[in-house]
Amino acid sequence: MTVPLQSLPLGFRFHPTDEELVNHYLKRKINGRIKSEAEVIPEIDVCKCEPWDLPGKSLIRSDDPEWFFFAPKDRKYANGHRSNRATEKGYWKATGKDRIIRAKNAATGSKKHKPAVIGMKKTLVFHRGRAPRGVRTGWIMHEYRTTEPEFDSGEQGGYVLYRLFKKEEDKTPSSNVEDVETTGLSPSPCKSSPVDAQHEAEATEEISIH
Repeated sequence: MTVPLQSLPLGFRFHPTDEELVNHYLKRKINGRIKSEAEVIPEIDVCKCEPWDLPGKSLIRSDDPEWFFFAPKDRKYANGHRSNRATEKGYWKATGKDRIIRAKNAATGSKKHKPAVIGMKKTLVFHRGRAPRGVRTGWIMHEYRTTEPEFDSGEQGGYVLYRLFKKEEDKTPSSNVEDVETTGLSPSPCKSSPVDAQHEAEATEEISIH
């Protein structure tokens, strides 16, 4: 069931923080405790869809060019750490370093100590074609994963959460050099048919690290 913006209270915007995405949404999804308030994020195997097809699968219809999805973990190799991020038209490539997500409430982080690490965020950029000659596009995803042992269900199984958005594409040719991926979890390869200033600036900064 989609949730049109017109049916929501005036002024409503779905702009969860990184900490809220991990603590309130991803953990509940992993534990099977998703309630109605969390069902605004659908479960989709994002790497079986091209990025331009994903916005139409969002449950929230709004003018904000960002979309959220749960996706099952899927490894490229059964006993490996590399994730399968290939689609029919291209692939997602990790860029920059993973960012730490810390708790910001008293339940998981004490004021006397540094807030506990609850998850990690990886930035992925979609490239058309096949590596190493793929062409970078303006489609970007932030991949959120938990780091707490009680929410780790192993290499196969479990979930990650994605924030998808699109920035204006560069006019200059992109490099063909593949980035070395840091540790992260992600899903596997639907057939085709104003982001937050903070997130866009953050993504731009990370993409520039090649």
